[in-house]
Amino acid sequence: MTSLRMAAQILVLPILATSLSSCGDPIEGYCESLEGHQEELTKTLGEGGTGGLIAALPVFEDLESNAPDDIEKDWKTLTGAISGLRTALDDAGVSADDFENGEPPEGVGDAEAKKIADAATKVSSTKTQEASVRVQQHARDVCHTSLTL
Repeated sequence: MTSLRMAAQILVLPILATSLSSCGDPIEGYCESLEGHQEELTKTLGEGGTGGLIAALPVFEDLESNAPDDIEKDWKTLTGAISGLRTALDDAGVSADDFENGEPPEGVGDAEAKKIADAATKVSSTKTQEASVRVQQHARDVCHTSLTL
């Protein structure tokens, strides 16, 4: 029995070590993802305003999916708020660029306008802004990467 147990350990340990090392460090993977998206985010967010945030949503969602546990909730807060605004705009058949001085374009009904306004309020809420600050701080502290949202 002892030799069978030793043989199992000899076979299992290298397999376990290989599979553990192939998982990689989740923080390292997140930081690499963040750095890999840096140029695209700078360009997309440089477009400015709500349109830039919505255009950056796929990148934010990717970063959220790679985020370590300690920052994942904040990414969910950000992506959830921006996604809600995108959905409200899509449902009304308009884009953020269609609004002038905060006024919806012609053809947007009162219910749609309210849904868009509520979603925009969520994007600019204290909760979302605080999540944004934590995400940016985490990028600086952990990944040593500047992230400006």
